[in-house]
Amino acid sequence: MPEPPRPYSVHRGRLHALLLAAVRERLGPDAVRTGRRLRHFETVPGGVRAHFLDRPSGTTVVEHAEVLIGADGVDSAVLARLHPHEGAARRHGVLMWRGIAPHPRLLDSRSVVVAGGTPGAKFVAYPIAPAAGPGVDLLNWVLEVPDDPPSDRLSLAGVRPVTASEARARLREWHLPWFDLPALVEHTSAVFAYAMADRDPLPFWSARRVTLLGDAAHPMLPMGMNGGSQSVVDARVLAWCLAREADPETALRHYDELRRPVLNALVLANRALGPEEIIARAAEHGGPLPVERAAALSLRYKETSRATVADVNDHPSWNVPHPDAR
Repeated sequence: MPEPPRPYSVHRGRLHALLLAAVRERLGPDAVRTGRRLRHFETVPGGVRAHFLDRPSGTTVVEHAEVLIGADGVDSAVLARLHPHEGAARRHGVLMWRGIAPHPRLLDSRSVVVAGGTPGAKFVAYPIAPAAGPGVDLLNWVLEVPDDPPSDRLSLAGVRPVTASEARARLREWHLPWFDLPALVEHTSAVFAYAMADRDPLPFWSARRVTLLGDAAHPMLPMGMNGGSQSVVDARVLAWCLAREADPETALRHYDELRRPVLNALVLANRALGPEEIIARAAEHGGPLPVERAAALSLRYKETSRATVADVNDHPSWNVPHPDAR
């Protein structure tokens, strides 16, 4: 039998550092500028003019570019300008308490543990890096808890710290044979609460020379655990469109046509539990589902996200040959 697909997990901070290093290597050391908040923008002949608040100095900085890509998250300022009546993202009454801790290796060191299946009553853990010492991995763990009443200390884009005593009290309700949960809390340097939220599918992402990408375009519930990877695919497809089209407006329109329908369907699929519907149906069933039914539910989600083996292996490459390549 062929080996099952191998998942890859990485510490998000390390991934950001790798991407930052690659951008600076390719585009120069000044390609990334931080400490700025977008105030507004306007389309001008040949491009876009964006106005930023430079936070350290309090001054306004104006930048000109051929296109503006709003990759500024769930509370996107670019989204607010393109869709002024959209309003705040939709909260779903669940907080995700997240932490990272060293833990003895689980199974084959690439397994994802999901306990529980109802949003607001679920524990997830998976390795993201080797930790100090043999047989020890760094685990990312998430505990979902009800946000009832809704937390007024937490913005959608922000977080709030969770005390160790809060975390211990909640985890006492769980009894999992794979984890010493009290030890997991004690070895976690910090725990933070995030609101679980998404947005209704948008009617468009691109308008002339401006477009959206990632959580600015399609914040989704984490049932499929693929919001970050879909953002990477967004960037890949957008780069392909910009490289192939001489006209930036045509490129952004093509990107919108390729990605938005897929992501709109995925947002709605995740609201309906996504691949975790298998867990919910198993709970209703009173035990493991028949293999055929579980496989059908899994395949339906893969087809929605266009991530079947055939989709991934048979799709033409998103690479664009360099014009000087021979």
